[in-house]
Amino acid sequence: TAWQRNGLMELVRKTYVPGILKVGFELSATEAAYHTEGSSAPSDETLTFGVVTMTPQSIKKWIKISDEAMDMGGEEFLYYIYDEITYQIAKFAQSQLISKITALTASATSTAVGVGVVAGTPTVGVVASAIGTLSDEAANPVVVMNKGSWAKFKAAQYANNFNVDPFEGLPVHFDSSLPVYATTGTAGNTWAIVGDFGRGAQANFPNGNEVTLKYDDLSLAESDLVKIVGREYVALGIVADHAFCKITF
Repeated sequence: TAWQRNGLMELVRKTYVPGILKVGFELSATEAAYHTEGSSAPSDETLTFGVVTMTPQSIKKWIKISDEAMDMGGEEFLYYIYDEITYQIAKFAQSQLISKITALTASATSTAVGVGVVAGTPTVGVVASAIGTLSDEAANPVVVMNKGSWAKFKAAQYANNFNVDPFEGLPVHFDSSLPVYATTGTAGNTWAIVGDFGRGAQANFPNGNEVTLKYDDLSLAESDLVKIVGREYVALGIVADHAFCKITF
């Protein structure tokens, strides 16, 4: 249940294709046109595709605990450790997706999608401006920011008696890998993200999405230690053009 417990990763589209996965996206295309019966046929569509390559990597988390701790906690303590390891793996996957979004540039290329960019502060209108940069297909956007930035929004809301929701009714998810908004932030750095993770992000699990857990009470037995290792093999990618917008300093 690690992926379900992580609210943002629960939104991400998941596939289970073995090996390296290549996902195509529309880089550019001509629009449809009216056609009058009997007149010349409209021009052929010019369609250009880009390709995002998703290469799986192993996410791993492990811990050593003492035999004494195991003896005192028993099975319940072991389940707690398993739960913590899987949570940290899912949390790391989320932060890696955030990093991939912040690394994108405004214009799409043949190997990477494009992203909207809005410079702003925690005030009314900045989230709406970010929504305005998204593609038509990004129909279910959410807001992602550090809890500290969320607190800045709320402080501004109370201080200025905003009579509207500064988040435009969108769900807000938290990610501590994003910096807290500050007036001293480096210009161009991302402090919040608005986008549709179901449309724009993808996680491919070549071996299934169940986190593998290994319990080893033998290799470090002479030190009275038990080793517990969690591992997930996954490829993470941003696969739809302008499904996201970065809010920058």
